[in-house]
Amino acid sequence: MARKREERLQDVPLSISAISGDTVANERLFRISDYAGKIPNFSALQQNTRTSGLYIRGVGGNANNDGAEPGVGLIVDNVFFTHVGFSWLDFVDLDHVELVRGPQGTLLGKNTTIGALVVTTKKPSFDPGLELEGTVANRNRYEIRANATGPIAGDTLAYRVTFYNTKGDGWARNAYNGRKLLDLNRWAVRGQLLFENGNVTNRVIAEHYETSEYNNFYSPFADVNTLNDGTVRNGWERKMRTLFGYDPNYDFPNNANSDQLGLMKSKTNGLSNQLDVEIGDHTLTSVSAWRDYSYRPDHDSDLSPFSILKAGFDLDVSQLSQEIRLASPTGGAFDYQVGGYFLREKIDSNNRSRFQKDATTYFLSPLLPASVLDGVEYDQFGRARITSYAAFGQASWHVTDRATLTGGLRYTIETKEASNTGSSFGGETLPAGLEPYRAALVSAFGGPFLVEGKRTYRSFSWLINPSYKLTDDILAYASVSYGEKSGAANLSALPGRPLLIDPEKSTAYEIGIKTSFADRRGTFNVDLYWNDIKDYQAGQIDPDRLALGTYLGNAGSVRMRGVEFDAAYRIDRHFNLSLSGAYNDAIYKSYANAPAPIEYGSGILDLSGQRTGAPKWSGQASLNYEAPVTSNLNISAFVNQSYRSRTNLLNPLSVYGEQEGYGLTNAGLGIKDPDDRWSVQIWGRNLLDKIYAVGIQSANPVAPFFKIPGDRRTFGLTVKGRF
Repeated sequence: MARKREERLQDVPLSISAISGDTVANERLFRISDYAGKIPNFSALQQNTRTSGLYIRGVGGNANNDGAEPGVGLIVDNVFFTHVGFSWLDFVDLDHVELVRGPQGTLLGKNTTIGALVVTTKKPSFDPGLELEGTVANRNRYEIRANATGPIAGDTLAYRVTFYNTKGDGWARNAYNGRKLLDLNRWAVRGQLLFENGNVTNRVIAEHYETSEYNNFYSPFADVNTLNDGTVRNGWERKMRTLFGYDPNYDFPNNANSDQLGLMKSKTNGLSNQLDVEIGDHTLTSVSAWRDYSYRPDHDSDLSPFSILKAGFDLDVSQLSQEIRLASPTGGAFDYQVGGYFLREKIDSNNRSRFQKDATTYFLSPLLPASVLDGVEYDQFGRARITSYAAFGQASWHVTDRATLTGGLRYTIETKEASNTGSSFGGETLPAGLEPYRAALVSAFGGPFLVEGKRTYRSFSWLINPSYKLTDDILAYASVSYGEKSGAANLSALPGRPLLIDPEKSTAYEIGIKTSFADRRGTFNVDLYWNDIKDYQAGQIDPDRLALGTYLGNAGSVRMRGVEFDAAYRIDRHFNLSLSGAYNDAIYKSYANAPAPIEYGSGILDLSGQRTGAPKWSGQASLNYEAPVTSNLNISAFVNQSYRSRTNLLNPLSVYGEQEGYGLTNAGLGIKDPDDRWSVQIWGRNLLDKIYAVGIQSANPVAPFFKIPGDRRTFGLTVKGRF
C-alpha cells in the first residue's frame, strides 16, 4: 500500500520493509519504538509526547522544536500526522506496518525528506467477530485489549470497535517519596464504520487516546566542573554541593531523587473519512481528517530533591487535512495516480519556567530571601499557523512486460505564520531594593519580547524510478528522488535569532534487487543508497553574534550512504526465519557553526566530516515456530535478537554522549488452538535486562548531563480468545 495500490511487496521497486499485523500482535510490537527490532536502519525515540521522533538511516526527528517538521513522516490509515506527538500511542489491532525510505511526496499527502512510516489498522468486517485479550506482567502490569466487528445492515454497513487499557508500576524508584517512575497508565478507543454499496466504499474512523504517567524521569550521570582548558565551571554539581550540601548520585539509571516530579498528561482525538468511488475503470479517493492533541508536562527540571525550577512546554496541536486522488486502472502499458492535498495546522507551544522556593539560592544568592523568585513564572509562548497546498502525480510506463519506468512530481505551496512572546508574572511584590535581582534573572531567561513573521515556501519534489524483472522472481531497480521539508518555524526564537528558516533539501540515490527463491518460500532484498541533505535543520551558533547562543537554523549538509538487506525464509511448515541488517555511514559534510560541547566552553565547533548520531551497524534475526502437539493443540514460539553498534547520542566530539553497542532479546512461548480461537503465551522483552540509553541531554545551567533510559526487562502472560 506504500504506492496507494494493492501490490506484492516483492514487486515494488523501492526500499520498503514491512511487518504483518499478526507479527505485531504475536511479538507485542505495540509502540513505534518496538519496530526498530524488526526493521533495519530505523529507530524511534519516545522520550515523551512532545519530544518523540522517528529516524531512518540515523536522521529525522523534529530538532526538538515544535515548529519544525519531522523528516520521517507518520501516516496512519492514509492520514499524515503532522506532529511527532501523535506517535506517542500504542498502535493495536493492525493490518500491517510499512517503512518507505527516501523522500516521499509524489504519492503521499505530505512531503518528507527521509521517508515515511505507514501504519494500516484493520477494517470493519461483515463477518461477526469478537476478540478479547488480557495480560498480566511484572511490576503489577495489566493490559486489556478488545475489538469487536460485524454487520450493522446486511452486507452494506459494518462496524469495528477497538479498546485497550494498560496500567503498571514503573521500574525506577524516586528516592524522595518512594514513587515508581516510568509507569504505564494509558487507554484508547477507536470506532469505525464501513459502508459498501456498488461502486462506493466509505470508511469513518473516530478515536481517542489518553495517557497520565510519570514518564519524565531523566537519570543524571555526570557534570562538567572543569572545562577542557582548565577553567572552573560553576555548574549544577558544584552548586548542589556548595549551596545545598547535596552529594549527587550518578548511578544510572537507579538514581531518581526529585521532589517536584509530577504526571505527564496527554490527550489525542481523531476523526477521518475515506471515500472511494469507482468511476468507470478509475478510482476516486477522498481522505478528510481532523486531529488534535494536548500535552501537559510536570517536570522537575533541576533533577534534585530541592524546589528550584519546573520547566516544560504546554503544547496544543490541531490539524485539518483533505486529500483527493484519482487512480487509473492497472494492467495496461500505462497507469497513473494524480491528486491534491490541503493542510491547515495550528501549534501553540508555551515554554513555562516556574521558579520555586529554592530558586533564589540557586540562581542568585543564598543571602537573598526566597521571595525574590519563589512563585515567579517566565513564559515563552510560541505560536504557528501553517497552510499547505500541493498537487502531485506519479505514473508508470510498462515499456515491456519486464521493464517499467516510473516518474513522479509534486508542487507544494506552504505559508507559515509564527511568533514567540516572552513574558513573566507571579511572585510576591518586592521592595524596590530587591526588584532588580528578579528583573535580572528574568532577563537572563529571555526577558519580555515579541518576535513574529510570515513566510511562503514553494517547492518541487520528484522521483525517477526505472525497474527491470530479470526473471519472474528477480526484480532490479534504481531510483533518484528529491524532496523538501519546508522551513521550520522556530518557536523558541529570541530577538535577533531567525524565526522562519530555510527548507531542508534531500536528494536520494538508490539501486537494489529483490529476489524470491525456493518456490517463493524465501525472499532476499538488498539496496545500496546515497542520500545528500542540504540546509539541514539543527542547532547552530552565529560566530559573529555569540551572545545569541544556540538557535535552530540551517546548519549545513549531511551525507548518508550504506547498504540494507531484508531476508526471510520459510524453512518448513513449522519454522520461519527472518534476517535484516544495515551498514550506515552518516556524516556531517558541512556543519561549521555547531554548538561546542559544554566541556569545551561556550562557542562553536566545526563538526564537518564527523559522524552523526547514527550507529554504523544495526540488524535483527528472528525465528518463529509453530507445530501441532495434538489435533486440537498447537505450540508456538518466537525469539528476536536485535543489535545496534556504538554511537554518540549527544555530540560527535563529546565524551559524555557515547552509548556502547548493545543487543536486545525478546522471546515468547505459547499454546494455541489450530484455528486461532484461543491462545496462551508467556513472553519477555529485553530478557537479559540490558541497561542502555535511548537519548542523552547535555548539561546546562540548571541540570547535569542526563540519560533517557531504555525499557528494562518485562515479562508476562497473555491470554487471548476469539469468538
